[in-house]
Amino acid sequence: MPGEARAGRTIRADCLWAQRRPYEAARRSTRIRAQIPFRLASLDPTVTFSEQCHTLVVNTEGCGVRLARPLDPGLPVLLDELPGKAIARATVANCVPLGTGSNYWLVGLALEEPGNIWCIQPAPEDWGVSKPEAAVVAPPKKENEWPYSVFSSKGEAHPGRK
Repeated sequence: MPGEARAGRTIRADCLWAQRRPYEAARRSTRIRAQIPFRLASLDPTVTFSEQCHTLVVNTEGCGVRLARPLDPGLPVLLDELPGKAIARATVANCVPLGTGSNYWLVGLALEEPGNIWCIQPAPEDWGVSKPEAAVVAPPKKENEWPYSVFSSKGEAHPGRK
């Protein structure tokens, strides 16, 4: 097999760790540590799973969550009760135990539609989210409008004072 020689070793191009996969390409958006509560549910009718959980890290491509049970990579899931009442579909990208003998699993979720479903503001520049534009408000018209119409052009009036 064709390969590349390095320091007496040959790296085979067909090795899994030697091939670049699309998800191993440069990260497309900054990860942010955030605990955002949401409900995670399986969309596969053969897997009954629904749990309130929270994120550990988020970006526009997905998130990492801690769960009390493992989920199989490739499982379609639904994220709902997100900030802003958003709902999103995702796929379990990976699942690893948190330490030896741990009862918890770190589950990576890949969103089907990338975006700031987490309502993070201000979002990092590489999230591609435009900043909310401030509404332009015209200054109030002061002539002949309340409370300006109460006063005369001759100065202050003090009702009841003589």
